[in-house]
Amino acid sequence: MITVISGTNRSNSRTLQIARHFTALIKDSGVEAQLLDLAKIDMAHYVEEMYDAKKMSPALVVLQKRFILDVKKIVFIVPEYNGSFPGVVKLFIDGISVNEYPKNLGGKHIALIGVSSGRAGNLRGLDHLATVVNHMGGWICPNKLPLSNVDTFLNDAGEMVHGPTDEALKKLASQLIAA
Repeated sequence: MITVISGTNRSNSRTLQIARHFTALIKDSGVEAQLLDLAKIDMAHYVEEMYDAKKMSPALVVLQKRFILDVKKIVFIVPEYNGSFPGVVKLFIDGISVNEYPKNLGGKHIALIGVSSGRAGNLRGLDHLATVVNHMGGWICPNKLPLSNVDTFLNDAGEMVHGPTDEALKKLASQLIAA
């Protein structure tokens, strides 16, 4: 099972559209995949008590088990926010880290995809996220994928219409599946 994380709390974002497409590519390869949309997580889980494993929101523990602990591979798809990745991604990682710390990202293959409407594809944000994942023991797949000018890759229905980008996503999916 592979978890694909849409790393923003914006509803119906381009990031979510890319995440849906990437999840479908994995499934089309015959591998189980699931999508975690951080926009759907109740922000009430992120309170002071989240830093104590005994007081964590039971709903957050259920999400952690399903989407993080019970998988071997994870994909973070993150937009560029202020030269980095969105704070909700860090908040989610911090929120689950107090429970089963070594099992969260430790030893798991992690693919990183950056999304931006500009031209750098969130390269800086991917580097920042890679540092966090490495600190937690995750293995970053070597081909981080920055997607620039993302608005030109998707049609109004959110479907991938750019062949070279689709091929790059398929290649990354294949590499992650093979890892």
